Amino acid sequence: SGVQYHLAVSLHAPDDGLRSQIVPANRHVGIAAILAATDDYFARTGRRVTFEYVLLAGVNDRQEHALRLAALLKGRPSLVNLIPYNPVAGLPFQTPDPGRVRRFEETLEAGGVAVKTRYRKGNRIDAACGQLRRSRA
Repeated sequence: SGVQYHLAVSLHAPDDGLRSQIVPANRHVGIAAILAATDDYFARTGRRVTFEYVLLAGVNDRQEHALRLAALLKGRPSLVNLIPYNPVAGLPFQTPDPGRVRRFEETLEAGGVAVKTRYRKGNRIDAACGQLRRSRA
């Protein structure tokens, strides 16, 4: 058909224990299976995979997480999209400070991982990534 697709995977953690807390579906399909599938995708298509990683203050944004993520993805044709969390009323998560986001990004780059940070747009009107949802009337 000539249509080319891009694969983006919501990763959000460098290990199964933490990822299962953030993404409950991880209990059924762990990181090893995801990486095997993305390796297969690249082998078949020649297209790199994008890994989405929402940074949650104090949850998955520490230096140790960045180092483990770099070790996990080094050598894989991929891009990590770092997304600082956009606050949502009623949820316990917070946005990491900009310095911590920058250090996380620099750690991945130093580890040989392509990375880009998506900066927030629309958060002042609660319309940024992850903030749009239906309000109860």
